[in-house]
Amino acid sequence: TGTAGLLALARQFKNHPVPPKRSIVFLSVTAEESGLLGSAWYGENPVFPLAQTVANINIDAMGMNGSMKDVVVVGYGSSELEDYLQTAVEAAGRYITPEPTPERGFYYRSDHFNFAKHGVPALYAEGGIDHHEFGKAYGEQKAQEYTDIAYHQPADEFNPDWDPSGAVDDLSLLFSVGYTLSQQSTFPEWYEGNEFKAIRDQQR
Repeated sequence: TGTAGLLALARQFKNHPVPPKRSIVFLSVTAEESGLLGSAWYGENPVFPLAQTVANINIDAMGMNGSMKDVVVVGYGSSELEDYLQTAVEAAGRYITPEPTPERGFYYRSDHFNFAKHGVPALYAEGGIDHHEFGKAYGEQKAQEYTDIAYHQPADEFNPDWDPSGAVDDLSLLFSVGYTLSQQSTFPEWYEGNEFKAIRDQQR
């Protein structure tokens, strides 16, 4: 689902009537589950210098349980990319929530981490559990079902019962953030106190 989302975003950028002013890399990396190896390799061999890389927007698995009101930010409170996301979220009539289990360290377990530790502000946001029609209890139930039945298991494959409308909503938000950045000349910063800010400050 994440790869499909990446391809959909690339197509949307390509077909937009006003092209980006900045270069954009659409990067699909391998061996995340083996230790973020693909993104680690890119961090050492980037297409463009990481000091000149404005931001990283990460997509992992896309939500397939329908349209959600909430948007979960993993590593909430990290960088000004969240300000860009907030603008897009408000325009879509949704709301942001911090990740519910930061103690599980998800910010350090997905591919954006290999950008963050090189100083590049990274955003990892995805649909939450507050279903537009059925509410939070339904969203929690579906999320738990996925964790119990499919997460990191052979059953994690295409399901004809999926409702991809939530994934479409989330991709629209990520496109908005990315397109806004692509039209600007500014560099979003890490928030004060963030562990990666000193690395970026030294780069810039």
